[in-house]
Amino acid sequence: METFYFLFEDTNNWSVWDEKGFTVGFMILSFSTLLFVSIFYLLLGRKSMRFSSVGHWFLFGFYNNIIIFGITVLLEGFLVFELASFQDFDYEIWLFSIINTLYGFVLYFLFSMVFKYFSIFSKYYPVKF
Repeated sequence: METFYFLFEDTNNWSVWDEKGFTVGFMILSFSTLLFVSIFYLLLGRKSMRFSSVGHWFLFGFYNNIIIFGITVLLEGFLVFELASFQDFDYEIWLFSIINTLYGFVLYFLFSMVFKYFSIFSKYYPVKF
C-alpha cells in the first residue's frame, strides 16, 4: 500500500506513518469514489437526462474529492493518529489527504469508464467511445 501513495513523496520522510494509515486512506478513497460513481451512473443516469452532462459529471467528481479530503483529514488525524486538535496535525496528514484527493479524481475517472456502460442517459460521459 505504501508504493501506491508514495509516487509523489519519499517514504523516508514519513516517520510516524504505519500500515493502518494507508489502509484507512485507501478504504476512504475507494468507498467514496464507488458511492459517487454509483449515484451518478446507476441512480441518476438511469432516471432522467437532467444530470447527463460533462458539467454534472465533473461536479460529482469535485464533490467526491471534497468528501475524500475532509474524511481523510478527520479520520487519519483523530482516529488513526489520535491527535487532539487541528494544531497537532503534522504535514504528513495534510499531504496524505491531498495525495488521496488526487488519486480520488483518477479513480473517479477510471470507475466512470466502467460504470458508464450500466447507465442509460450518461453512457457517453466523460468520454465517448
